[in-house]
Amino acid sequence: MSKFDNSFNNSRIGFEELFSKTKNVAESLNKKSAQAIDLSKKRIEYLDTKTKLSRFYEKYGRLQFNVMMNEPIDEEELNTVVSQITAYREKLDVLKAEVEDTSEIKDTSELKREAEELRKEVKAASAEAREVFKKQMEGVYKNAKGVFKNVQNPPKAEDEPTEVTVEEVEQQE
Repeated sequence: MSKFDNSFNNSRIGFEELFSKTKNVAESLNKKSAQAIDLSKKRIEYLDTKTKLSRFYEKYGRLQFNVMMNEPIDEEELNTVVSQITAYREKLDVLKAEVEDTSEIKDTSELKREAEELRKEVKAASAEAREVFKKQMEGVYKNAKGVFKNVQNPPKAEDEPTEVTVEEVEQQE
């Protein structure tokens, strides 16, 4: 195996490692982002349910005020409002428990911190890969320059030119 092949294989292994790290970082960020989005959706649903519950309490209050003022009310409407309040209170309790029990991501600053750490790690790995690739390419250039030098200036023989093999070039180095 020539030095060029060794350099190529070493750089390929380095790139595979870099791509593997990058893939792991992307998967981790994707998972954390999905969790944060789910939590945000739950919080929005919780706030929306709270708003709807407030509206039904307001409507219930108006109906009760009308009762106190001896004004006629629709009993069906009052029963509907009471059942809606009950249903939304139950839904609110469930959503509140889900939001509070989400221990995976309670603070988005943790997600941001982890994302920043992963970004720095990928940046460092990229810089390292560039340096390794640069050194390997310098070695390849040096080897190629030696081969071309031998090809351009072959040793002079009396009548017959001699061929230079890769093994001979490697031995000369």
